[in-house]
Amino acid sequence: MTTYRDSQLIPVERERVFDLVADVESYPQFLSLWKDARVYERPSESTYFTEQEIGLGPLNERFRTKTVMKRPDTIEVSSHDGLFRAFRIVWTFTDVGVGGRPSCRADIALTWQVRSWLMQRAIDVVLPETARSMVQAFARRARRVRPEGAIRQPLK
Repeated sequence: MTTYRDSQLIPVERERVFDLVADVESYPQFLSLWKDARVYERPSESTYFTEQEIGLGPLNERFRTKTVMKRPDTIEVSSHDGLFRAFRIVWTFTDVGVGGRPSCRADIALTWQVRSWLMQRAIDVVLPETARSMVQAFARRARRVRPEGAIRQPLK
């Protein structure tokens, strides 16, 4: 099983960072591993189910996830898809003002174990860097979507 934790200070409001992470259908636009992501069921405002496709070199896999959101503090993603023995991602968002400006500390904890020994070996090698770049990609996107001093606009 592979576990990874990371944390990043993002100079944007916590609610905005939460919205970016919750917008799974946009992941293929800025996360290199994500080939496709779509919400196929939304039983409540705080829960949705997705089908996603990730690609890791020659390996491409489709899987389904359940996302539970506790706005604006946490997003928990789990999967009981046949691809995984264990799959859990927990995002935690903490409001931290820096120099009188709104900022957010985004923490991520990932645990992945796939049934394929070969794919698990690949994940063990790339997950730490992938997770680090994922958090950085959200930070870059947050700064791009809401540059310093911009009026808050709803995400599309």
